[in-house]
Amino acid sequence: MIPYISSRHNPAVMLAASLSDKKNREKNRLFRFDGKKLFAEACACGIEIYSVFLLESKKDELTEFVFNCVGSKKIELSDRIYILSEAAFDRISEEKSPEGIITVAKYIDKIRKIATIDNTAASCDAVLRGGRIMAFESLRDPGNLGTVIRTAAALGVGTLLLSSDCADVYNPRTVRAAMGALFTRNIVITDDLPAMLRALGAAGRRTVAAALTDGARDADRLSLSADDCVVIGNEGHGLSAAALEACDTAAILPMERGPGIESLNASVAAAIFMWLCR
Repeated sequence: MIPYISSRHNPAVMLAASLSDKKNREKNRLFRFDGKKLFAEACACGIEIYSVFLLESKKDELTEFVFNCVGSKKIELSDRIYILSEAAFDRISEEKSPEGIITVAKYIDKIRKIATIDNTAASCDAVLRGGRIMAFESLRDPGNLGTVIRTAAALGVGTLLLSSDCADVYNPRTVRAAMGALFTRNIVITDDLPAMLRALGAAGRRTVAAALTDGARDADRLSLSADDCVVIGNEGHGLSAAALEACDTAAILPMERGPGIESLNASVAAAIFMWLCR
């Protein structure tokens, strides 16, 4: 029988609610997300589920859905599914129109943090595993980051290299915007993005700063390819001087100029560069 929780102060409910805070996510190495689609995607991708909360008024429909998704792991998960009263569920949910299912999952193996990296081709290749790469510095908006991750999955970019001051990949807004793509991308988070970019260069990858700077060329004149790593900067301030210096060249996207037209949204620019680098 699935346990029923009515109290907003139940320890399991309070833990799930606390995961809105990055500090608590890091401490427990857990994150949470809402909705049926993300639960199904997580199960299909082998994400390790920690607990599942179902809204009491939808328990029959959702219990069947959950057990269909987990398949052979039904027994393993059965003691970590909870039926919640509306008050308890509202304590956790951040959705305006929740579907009645909230999942808490363990941190993902494909997402790794590295403080430093030796500036050699061998170490860079070991970390990034080859394939198509795009880098981001100080991308602060969780919605932008989630959109970037989703677009990367759609356009075949396997690895995303992030500076450590980017938005948290486990922020609920990031997870929601990524729409399941977070579960499939290789994500590397580094404290020293310029060093990583230099290592990529040593590994034979051309690093291209997306920046309006001296010597920047129109992207369509650079013959961009799948081996190139384009680097996108902060939404407001662009790339740092250190990141620019670490790149081999710079590119701009030709666009109309006029009142209110200064630059593209970072996630839009990233999508265009991903398309150009196919």
